[in-house]
Amino acid sequence: MIKGCVFDVGNTLINDTRFVQDTLEDIADWLKRKGIIKRKKPFITTYNKINKFTFKPFISHTFSEEEFFQRTFEELGIKSISSKEVLKEYRQVLVNRWKPDNDVIEALNFLRGKGIKIALLTNERVDKIEAFIRKTGLMNSLDSVVISEQVGMEKPNPAIFTEVSKRLGVKCEEIVMFGDSEIADGGAKRLGMKFVLVTTYKNPEWQWESGSTIQPDYVMEKVNKKEMEKCLEVMGKS
Repeated sequence: MIKGCVFDVGNTLINDTRFVQDTLEDIADWLKRKGIIKRKKPFITTYNKINKFTFKPFISHTFSEEEFFQRTFEELGIKSISSKEVLKEYRQVLVNRWKPDNDVIEALNFLRGKGIKIALLTNERVDKIEAFIRKTGLMNSLDSVVISEQVGMEKPNPAIFTEVSKRLGVKCEEIVMFGDSEIADGGAKRLGMKFVLVTTYKNPEWQWESGSTIQPDYVMEKVNKKEMEKCLEVMGKS
C-alpha cells in the first residue's frame, strides 16, 4: 500500500531547462544594455560550458553560483561588473518566472485527499527551494521538505532516502519516488521504494550525479491528477 509520495523538483515539477535558458537570455540582454558585453552568444556559451562541467556537491546548476559568473567573466576578460551583482539579478529574474502549476497542485491535493503523505526531496540549494515553495504556494500541500544542502548529503546516497522516510513516518517500501533521473532518483529503489520516472521536462544533458542507472517501476509524462491516478493504480497492484 502506498502511504508516501516523494517528488524531485527540477525538471520534474518545473521545467528548469527552459527557465534557465530564458533567464540567461535576459541576463545577457541586461549585460548588453549596461555595456558590459557586446554580443550575447559568447557570454551564454561560456556560462553554459562552465555550468555543465562543474561537478561539486551542494551547488545549484539552476539557481546558479557566483563562481559560474566569476569564471565566465574571467574567461571573457570582463572586469567591469561583479559576479555577485549578476548572480543576484539572475536569481531574481529566475524566481519571477515561477508561478503555481495547477496540474501539480491538483495532483498533490488528490494525494492528500487519499491520506498519502507528500515530500520534496531535491539536490539543491536551500535558498532556491524555499523561494520556489513560497512563489508556487506549495507549502500547504507538503508534509516535509528535504534539501541536500541542508542535510549534507545528495541523491543517490541511500541515507537521504532514509531521511525522507523518517521525516514522513512512512516505511521505504510504502513510498514512491518521482523524478527525472534514473541515477539520482532511481537510487530510491535500493531501499525498497518504488521509482517513477517523470519525462516531460527530462534533459539527458543535465546529469551531475554519478552512479548506475536504475530502471523505473513506472513512467509518467507529467505530474497531474489523471496520470497520478493511473500511477497509483499500477503501484497498488505491483
